[in-house]
Amino acid sequence: MQRYGLVPLFILLLGSLSGCASISQEECLLGDWYQIGLSDGQNGRSNRAADYSKDCSEYQVKMDLKSYNKGRSEGLKTYCSYDNGVSLGQSNQRYSNVCPADLSSEFLSGYRPYKNLASAQYEVRKSQNNIDYYQGQLMSETISENARKNATANLNSAKMKLETDEAKVRKFQQELEIHKIQRERSQILAELSDKDISNSRREQLNKRLSALNTQEAVSDGVSTVESAIQGIKKIADMF
Repeated sequence: MQRYGLVPLFILLLGSLSGCASISQEECLLGDWYQIGLSDGQNGRSNRAADYSKDCSEYQVKMDLKSYNKGRSEGLKTYCSYDNGVSLGQSNQRYSNVCPADLSSEFLSGYRPYKNLASAQYEVRKSQNNIDYYQGQLMSETISENARKNATANLNSAKMKLETDEAKVRKFQQELEIHKIQRERSQILAELSDKDISNSRREQLNKRLSALNTQEAVSDGVSTVESAIQGIKKIADMF
């Protein structure tokens, strides 16, 4: 008897999964479409108007598309900021291309350099974990000869990948450093263009600008040396 009772339960579970609504009945009836759109925009969600319209129609409720889009556009102004791009990039989060053209440039200028570095650092951790795993296998007293050969080959591959990953980290660290310099310099130049700033402030900004130019030259030099080292390593690996 219990065997037959499992069938309707299984069907019920499938129905509950397939019928998962994008919005609750309460939200449909409340109809605060500006706030719903605002929340979607602030959280970087794609436009869900079609899903909301379909789900709310089951409750004989028609969504206010104009208010929703207005709220979402306003919310995207927060999500698509430079600072939020930095935050998402640092945490290695995926970006779903939701920012409109007039906001995406500023967002991506913060997102890309930090995301590149965070992704490279994640790959380093993965490679190091693989190395630890294969080294652990080789320390086993019960490992077979064939398994030892495979673990040794995998360990060597993992070590080579770690070298590549660490080189990428250094590359993206340098790129991020240059990005910070260039962004601060653009902000300083914008402030210097204001004719009403005081002479003392102007002098302070020019000193900082000079220091940034020196710092950028040093970073460029480090990047050139790193590229040369990687080139030599690639040539050496060919022999």
